[in-house]
Amino acid sequence: MAKLSLLLPVACLILFVLNAAHVGARPAPADFGDSDNGFYSLFVFGDSFADTGNLPKSDLSEMSREWYYPYGSDWDNQPTGRFSNAMVQSDLIAQMLGRNEAPPAYRRRDNYVHPHGMNFAAGGAGVFSVPSGAPTLDSQVDNFRDLVQDGTITRRNLRNSVALVAISGNDYARLSNVSNTDQMVEFIEDVTTEMAKQVHRLKNNGVSKILVNNLHPVGCTPWLTRPGNYSDCSFRGNMGSYIHNGNLEKKLNTSDLDYVFHVDLNTAFSNIVNPNPNAKHEMSKTFKHKLSPCCESFDPNGYCGQKGDNGEDLYSLCDNPDKYFYWDDVHPTEAGWKAVMKQLEDPIKNFLGLN
Repeated sequence: MAKLSLLLPVACLILFVLNAAHVGARPAPADFGDSDNGFYSLFVFGDSFADTGNLPKSDLSEMSREWYYPYGSDWDNQPTGRFSNAMVQSDLIAQMLGRNEAPPAYRRRDNYVHPHGMNFAAGGAGVFSVPSGAPTLDSQVDNFRDLVQDGTITRRNLRNSVALVAISGNDYARLSNVSNTDQMVEFIEDVTTEMAKQVHRLKNNGVSKILVNNLHPVGCTPWLTRPGNYSDCSFRGNMGSYIHNGNLEKKLNTSDLDYVFHVDLNTAFSNIVNPNPNAKHEMSKTFKHKLSPCCESFDPNGYCGQKGDNGEDLYSLCDNPDKYFYWDDVHPTEAGWKAVMKQLEDPIKNFLGLN
């Protein structure tokens, strides 16, 4: 998920519809870690919420910033292709399975699949083609299928396997110039229908259990809260998540599909950044800054890590990411991700039979 390819389109979409613990420095990650306590192998699909290095490193830009400081600044200052100061969602799912971090990226496969799994997710991806050129969800599942069919991913890899499908809204980029409400609603149907199709494909290709993210409250991301001095979430933006999630839940009805679990990012994020005033969410109190980013570009249209022509920093960086839920304009800090996934750990483990 990238700022320009996610939040602006989602915000535009909703306007149209409504009008009708600071981690200490530590060694950089190994290929996957030496823990071998896990029961499941993990296969990861989706976008930057889950990507751990599938985008190629190139000259610094908004779409390659994950390979440059300050990304990875709390991982011994070694960016690893993750859109965070350290770990992302897929790493924390892997830890629930007894691993140290997410499995190796697909682009590093070298005709070999680690017994713990593989990560196909790529920042900026959607279920359909997006301007960034990131591989679609369909392409990612194709790559997985091909490795299954040629035997690179073995029956042993699949016997006890879980997939994470982390799609966070990049598809809505194509709606920025569409003003017809019916077309908007129809496209939401298309996106969620395609997500459901790819989930079924994963099952048909041998995955045992599938975790599917719903859409987080995009109206609370710093890019949409910045115009109001990071004081309030955008109602319209959050309504967009609600529409998407309702459609997705209907298409992946867990009463019919016992191999699918909806990872409720929307509620887990909201409990921290936009809690119900009548409910007690102690975890929300751990973040002094809920709607503003640790790494903030000087230009509202810029990005974290941006450099000027003379190499000067065009962003500011906080002293303690642990006090910030968001790392940059759209992605959580590692502390933010940990707070989210702590809420979801027991339900996920119960689904996987790990409790």
